[in-house]
Amino acid sequence: MKIAFFNWRDIRNPAAGGAEVYVHQILKRLVEKGHSATLFSSSFPGSSQMEIIDGIEHIRYACKYLIYPKSLLCYKKHIRGKYDVIVESINGVPFFTRLFAKEPVVSLVHQLTRENWYSALPFPLAFLGYHLEDWMLSLYRNSPAVVPSASTRNDLEKLGFRQIHIVHGAAEVAPKPVEKQNAVLYLGRLTKSKRVGHALRAFSIISENIPDYRLWIAGSGPEEKNLVKLAEELGVSDKTRFLGKVDEETKSELLSKAKLLLFPAVREGWGLVTLEANACSTPVIGYDVPGLHDSIKDGINGCLVPDGDLNGMARSALGLLSDKKRLKRLSASSLEYSKRFSWDKSAEEFESVLEA
Repeated sequence: MKIAFFNWRDIRNPAAGGAEVYVHQILKRLVEKGHSATLFSSSFPGSSQMEIIDGIEHIRYACKYLIYPKSLLCYKKHIRGKYDVIVESINGVPFFTRLFAKEPVVSLVHQLTRENWYSALPFPLAFLGYHLEDWMLSLYRNSPAVVPSASTRNDLEKLGFRQIHIVHGAAEVAPKPVEKQNAVLYLGRLTKSKRVGHALRAFSIISENIPDYRLWIAGSGPEEKNLVKLAEELGVSDKTRFLGKVDEETKSELLSKAKLLLFPAVREGWGLVTLEANACSTPVIGYDVPGLHDSIKDGINGCLVPDGDLNGMARSALGLLSDKKRLKRLSASSLEYSKRFSWDKSAEEFESVLEA
C-alpha cells in the first residue's frame, strides 16, 4: 500500500511535538511492514526539500505559512494517481483533501484546538479559528478518523463522526539505570497552552515545604523569557534549571532521575510524555482535562487534580514526595502501566484502518 500522509510538521522540525512523534513512529513501522509512505509537511530553516528518514520519504513542499494554501498544488504535483490512500493529520486547520482528492482519505485528529486558538494566534485569527473549527472538521465526518484518546473520540462524535478508531500512542524511551534525585520535571514546549507557569507556581509551593528540591524545565518555545522572569519573581530561580530542548538521550536521563513530572496543559490529544515518564518509573501529576484524563489514571500512574488548581498540584506532589512508600508504589505501578502500550500494536491498529 502506498500512503500519502499530510502533517504540518515532521520529526526533524525544531517545533515538533507529540503529534510528530506519533506520526513518525506509526509510519516507520508501516514502512517496516512493507508499505510505502511519503510525508508531506512544511519546511523550516536549514531543511532540505526531500529527505528519507527511517525509510519514510519526506517532501517539504511549502513554508509553514503556505502549507495549507498549497495543499491542492501538492496533490496535483506529487500525489494524484500515485497513492492508494491519503492520511491527513489535522491540527486545527485541515488540508481540505476531502474536497479534491480522488483517493480514500483518513483523518488523524489528535485533539480539537478549542480554547487553544486564543493562546496560539492573535485576534481576529483566533476568533475565526475557534468559530470555524467545527465546520472545517465536519467536512471529514463521513470518512474514517483515527484518534489517540476517548476524549477526542467524544468530541468528534458530537460533530457527527461515526467511523472513529482509537489508536493510542506509546513510549519509546529507554530508562537509565540512575538514582532518583530530589527533582520534579516539566518536559515539553514552552507555550501558553502548556501553562508551564502553573508548574513553576506549584513548585514554589513545593519548595517552601521541601527546600532541597529542584525543578527542571526541559523544552523551548515563545514563553521561555516570561518563565525565566516568573521564576525570579517567585524566588525560585536558583532552584530552577531551564535546559532548553533536549535530545532523546538527555530526555531519558531526566525522566529517569526526576521523582515526578508536572503536566499542567490546557488539553492534550493523549499526552505522550505521560507514558514516557511512566516508562522511566516516574509518576505524572496533571490536570483533569481532555487527553490527560485518558493517559493519567489517578492512583495508578500518577494523580489528576482539578483543571487550573495549581495549589492542588502542589499538594498532590507534596503528598507523594513526603511519603516514600507511597511514591515507590506509584513509581512501580507507573512502569507497569506504560507496558500496556506499544508502537508495534498501535501501527497494526492503524494499518487495519487504512486497509479497511
